[in-house]
Amino acid sequence: MHFASLLLLLPLLVQADQVALKDKAASWFDKAKSFIPGAIGGSGGGGGGGAPSVSVPVPPNPLASSAAKVAENKVEKINIRNWQRKLSPKPDTEEEWMVYLTGGNKTCFGRCGPVDAVWNESVALLAALPQPAGSPPLILGLLDCEKDEVLCTAWASGVPVIYHFLLPKQSAASAGAKTPLHIIPLNTSTTTVADITSLPRASKSRYQEYPEYTGVLHPIDGLLAKTGVLQPFGYFMWALGTMPSWMMMLGISFISRQIMSRRMGAGRGVPAAGNAQQPAAPRVAPAAPAAQPKAGGGGSARKRK
Repeated sequence: MHFASLLLLLPLLVQADQVALKDKAASWFDKAKSFIPGAIGGSGGGGGGGAPSVSVPVPPNPLASSAAKVAENKVEKINIRNWQRKLSPKPDTEEEWMVYLTGGNKTCFGRCGPVDAVWNESVALLAALPQPAGSPPLILGLLDCEKDEVLCTAWASGVPVIYHFLLPKQSAASAGAKTPLHIIPLNTSTTTVADITSLPRASKSRYQEYPEYTGVLHPIDGLLAKTGVLQPFGYFMWALGTMPSWMMMLGISFISRQIMSRRMGAGRGVPAAGNAQQPAAPRVAPAAPAAQPKAGGGGSARKRK
């Protein structure tokens, strides 16, 4: 009898344990929410659920804001209209340029933000570097590939990256002196301020760890720049990249059909359409005139008989 009563009370004991466990879990949850800043706890009516948490907006970092302001005043803006003038040799002095190339959602897939912040923090330190006597001044530049995609396409550059130029004097450039260019890629997740501030001559000259670029797309000494077609090449490649894929396939199909039709015509001995000659019209011999009977011939013959 005692065992049967225990079996009847077992479901009630299990249900009581579940209720106690639920209440204990709710108290633990409320206590945990009290340690979360900006979260509002409390039990709601109806279903017994808690009120939704409200996140407190985080104020902008004043250091990042001030660094961006300093960078805006200390950095030269490079674009498709002024890059040749700014990066051309000057008549009185040499120049050392560090041009930072960045982008946005389209050209950098939204991954350049952390490197942009590191660059802004580095600008003030780069501007404060003491310049040794006789060394060229350090000039900082910024090229936004999201706004000047044509220029970045002409340079065939990825982002984020730093272009380090050593511009000679105008007299030396006229005598054939080259403009050394070192391209320093920047990692979107591991780049630090020390990585950037150690690049120029006044620091550790770490730009020399990267090979000098001497290819045809060199913005100053390259073959395309010397012949004056670097910027038109950028426009052409940019237009080619923005062309829809269906238009590209249509053009390739049209050109391939023209080539195949010409080859098949040449293989069968059929002259090309431009050189085809119209066949001469056959000559028709003039018809012989019909013999006309002489007038009165038949009557005279009958009289002779």
